[in-house]
Amino acid sequence: MSPASTTERGQSLPARILAQIFSPEKARPRAVDIPKIPFALKAYQVSAWVTGIMLLLLVAEMIVKYGFHYSLYAFGNHGALALVWWDPTGSLQQATGIDVSTGILIAHGWLYVVYLFCDFRLWSFMRWSGPRFIQIAAGGVVPFMSFFVEAIISRQVKTFLEAQPSEKRSPVEAPH
Repeated sequence: MSPASTTERGQSLPARILAQIFSPEKARPRAVDIPKIPFALKAYQVSAWVTGIMLLLLVAEMIVKYGFHYSLYAFGNHGALALVWWDPTGSLQQATGIDVSTGILIAHGWLYVVYLFCDFRLWSFMRWSGPRFIQIAAGGVVPFMSFFVEAIISRQVKTFLEAQPSEKRSPVEAPH
């Protein structure tokens, strides 16, 4: 038997995952879905960038909060926007106002749900395999990964769309 870190094909699991991401899979979209793909791609691109930026803000917030023991508050007793000492024990007086740190956390969570929806929509139109969906979804939880995955997926979808005849790409006009 092969060791746990390698597969039956002789490649390590991380190497196989990277190979799947970087090699374009044969897309099998239905003809009726091809005109929907450009909008699904644009929605995915926007959601990937927004989710990636929010994830970077979240990581910075966590470093400031848990590394330096400060939390960001807005419109409280410390002014319009202030870094307030964060006491993990809760023995100090709580700051008043809007906890921007928690707001960033909540916003990233909901924007990640939008990212997953856009990922699912593009994935289902392109009719990719199940592991491809998981790989794209991972882009929203690993810092900087959404930017790289978005570039790879966008390039693959655009290459697929350019290879399609023009009558399949444009929506059909209704007769007058």
